Amino acid sequence: MLKNGLKALIIIGAALLLHKTAFAAELVELPVEELAKESVLPIFDKSVSVKNRRVVTAGRVDANLFYGMALTEPIYDVSKFGASAYYNWNEDNAIGLLFAKNSSGLSTYSNQLHKEYGLDYNRAPKPEMTIMADYNVKVFYGKMSLTKSMVINTMLFGSGALGMVKFENKSYAALALGIGQKFYFSPQWALRFDLRLYMNQAPIPFKKNSMNDGSTGNTSNPIPAKDSFEERLTYTTNLDVGLSYLF
Repeated sequence: MLKNGLKALIIIGAALLLHKTAFAAELVELPVEELAKESVLPIFDKSVSVKNRRVVTAGRVDANLFYGMALTEPIYDVSKFGASAYYNWNEDNAIGLLFAKNSSGLSTYSNQLHKEYGLDYNRAPKPEMTIMADYNVKVFYGKMSLTKSMVINTMLFGSGALGMVKFENKSYAALALGIGQKFYFSPQWALRFDLRLYMNQAPIPFKKNSMNDGSTGNTSNPIPAKDSFEERLTYTTNLDVGLSYLF
């Protein structure tokens, strides 16, 4: 009993002491003349290297090879390969051409439909290639260091492209809007990423009583003409990853 009472007194005494200390901290006041009244900028030993651009693009051409993947394509092969070239008329703007060739196969989902239900989407017209004029506006140039021994320059840009998408039977006008990022690991070489939303007319591959080839035991449908498929406005999200060289 006495031991517990002694513990209680110690706890109460410690609480009062902490309360007094905390109350005293709230009363600390500094003289007005010692308070900071202005801010200062950091001083760099080599200020010129801080201001200079390591990657200069104005008046230069950059060429790119890339692999593209359609993120929202349900029927056709999602892969494409391409090349592009841009002229940078200043540090903020560039104009160029891009060309991409689609793979000729079908998606994994389409192959599964053929295996289970005999639906052959090779009967529908497939996309073959894309060619577009592409404008880039560079909105942010920066630097970052992951290991503190190597600096990677970055460039964020928006893109707007106008051109055409060619299918097996017909070509369609297309518009693409996107955003991209470059990571320069040398003054000439960079990894380039482009995320674009394509908008164009395209044939609808789901034609009733036309796609079954009879491979699963059902009645085979006559092979439809490529031009007999209906068309509609189609949106496709595409991600390109490539290597860029600045000449």
